[in-house]
Amino acid sequence: MKLRSHLIFWGSLALISWGLSRFNYLFYHSTVEIFTISVAMMLVAVALIARSKNNIVFRLGSLYAVVMVFDILHTLTFKGMSVFQNWSANQSTQFWILGRSLEALGLALAIVLPNCKRCNIFYWIFVAASGITGILLVGSGVFPDCYLAETGLTSFKIIMELVILGVIAFTIFLLMKTDNKEIRPYKNYYLTALFFTALAELFFTIYTDPYGFTNTLGHIFRLISYFVILEGIVVRSFTEPLDTLYNDMNTMVEELTSIISETTEIKDPYTAGRQKRVAALSEEIAKKMHLSGERRKELVLASRLHDVGTLFVPTDIISKVTPVSQIEYNLIKQHVIKSYELLKGLPLSWRIFEIIRQHHERIDGSGYPRALKGDEILLEAKILAVADVLEAMNYDRPHRKAPGMEKAVEELKRNSGILYDARVVEVCIEVIDGGFKFDG
Repeated sequence: MKLRSHLIFWGSLALISWGLSRFNYLFYHSTVEIFTISVAMMLVAVALIARSKNNIVFRLGSLYAVVMVFDILHTLTFKGMSVFQNWSANQSTQFWILGRSLEALGLALAIVLPNCKRCNIFYWIFVAASGITGILLVGSGVFPDCYLAETGLTSFKIIMELVILGVIAFTIFLLMKTDNKEIRPYKNYYLTALFFTALAELFFTIYTDPYGFTNTLGHIFRLISYFVILEGIVVRSFTEPLDTLYNDMNTMVEELTSIISETTEIKDPYTAGRQKRVAALSEEIAKKMHLSGERRKELVLASRLHDVGTLFVPTDIISKVTPVSQIEYNLIKQHVIKSYELLKGLPLSWRIFEIIRQHHERIDGSGYPRALKGDEILLEAKILAVADVLEAMNYDRPHRKAPGMEKAVEELKRNSGILYDARVVEVCIEVIDGGFKFDG
């Protein structure tokens, strides 16, 4: 999302949160904490998946696995929950301070030596040991008081919040200076989350009532920071590998298409560049007919590969300077099926294979290989058929000279609605009249 969209979303989130807190603060607090715990759980899942791919994501997952435990205990011991009869708002605040202290320190340490994989195990041991120690200290009553019913926040709690703010500020400073490749994909989100976390901590230093206004604002800013983590680290960690895989697949298909297309042209030098020219015209027709980007892409790929089956046609027939016999023509017609069979195992859309198999079908059923009629033929195959004919009539072949554009247009008009789709012919002529020229 752009900054303006983010601001609108965060503003709306703040208003909804404020309204919910006025309706029922305990419900509001539990909702915020459940959300943050859920984000932490997702971050842990991402870390387990990406543990060998990105040190920063692994460390953050390790950190929030323990922070999540503190947050669960904080939520269950919050004033009014009455889950643990012997614990009060003091223990809830103690778990809060433990969670925020570990979170701030962990975020700072996570970006230290970001390329060191061996450091990950030490990082994990540190956060796990901190979690166990913190729970034992609170459970045994050794941990300093953080909230007293008579006076509110203790000096220890306020000082700790200020220390946490200082650690966050230092982490922001470190992040601003780094350009490490492990950190770079998440840097802006990391900074934004830290900024809102710092705002939250600022309000958590001054509240006196767990249900009060400043505590509410602190939780609103914390909620926003976790939405940033959700979008920038959790979602990005899932989508980025998929995007990379998709881009790699596209690159592979493009390279494979070029190789196959060029191999076809090596065997038949008279048609060098033919498939690219047909693809260019097909795409222009498809654009003018308002086909979607995905359908145009499929049509272009099909056009680039539609004659690959000619590799199986004997060279002496392809390069013959006299008209072919019926037997030879029947062999040439097999190139459609050969193209389909050769390509159908590739990781491409089924529509691409069907466009290739249907590009010699004709509206009246006189085409091949299956004598399809009218609407039985894909629109993309109808476009490819027209582009194929127009291109063929504009270039020389071993057995004839090119009839030229004027004759090609006459052929399309004469057989419009008979052999070729009338609308496709109409649009093709508009494209030609609009100044389209074959390249090469």
